[in-house]
Amino acid sequence: MTQKRNSQYDILFEPVQIGPRIAKNRFYQVPHCNGMGHRFPRAMAEMRGVKAEGGWGVVCTEECSIHPTSDLSPATLMRIWDDSDLPVHELMVEKIHEHGALAGIQLVHNGLEVANYVSRQTSLCPSSTPTDAFHHVQARAMNKADIRDCRKWHVDAARRA
Repeated sequence: MTQKRNSQYDILFEPVQIGPRIAKNRFYQVPHCNGMGHRFPRAMAEMRGVKAEGGWGVVCTEECSIHPTSDLSPATLMRIWDDSDLPVHELMVEKIHEHGALAGIQLVHNGLEVANYVSRQTSLCPSSTPTDAFHHVQARAMNKADIRDCRKWHVDAARRA
């Protein structure tokens, strides 16, 4: 016996326009981290593809670092520092699009949250302060040039995305 859904939920199954694109429904898988990141691109692509296959209208990445000054290593997250990171994203987007879903991305600069263990760059923050609970390093206060750079890194990452 098939149960009919309550009509008050019909709107969830209707297409919705998001900017120039149309999502097939209003089910939006928000960005969430899963530990695969840039190190396990095929697993990440398959996992996001399964969500799209399951019917989500929009499937997003996990948080995606925009620059080496936002390196969360040893945690494995997505990144879009330069064009060399694009094949990982292309693989994931292809899997999402195979099932008619839109792909989204969460661009992030983690500032106070990072120690930059791999990139070895000094953490950047609004003020000179020790970094957050997991890392015990001193961050450097951003000056106007750093703020301009950070804005440019966001723009560059958005264009790559």
